[in-house]
Amino acid sequence: MDVVHNGSSAQGMRNPPASADAYAALGWIEEFSELARLAIDEEDDESLRRRYEDELLRRAAYLRAAGLFDVVEIRHPALRAMLADTR
Repeated sequence: MDVVHNGSSAQGMRNPPASADAYAALGWIEEFSELARLAIDEEDDESLRRRYEDELLRRAAYLRAAGLFDVVEIRHPALRAMLADTR
């Protein structure tokens, strides 16, 4: 049961509005997804692909610590292997 906020106090509120941290977390997930796509699709420039992968793995460490990979399955075989190697 959710507590309805009457405007007088935030006490007793079970579902507070989304915080800036929640939006920042979504941004990290979006960036991770985009970097994954770029790393997977980059076939011509090896150094660029490695830069994408390095940044992807840097973000993966934070997302793993936040528990994202406990609830999300990576289906792309190469990406899944890359992330598994960094545990």
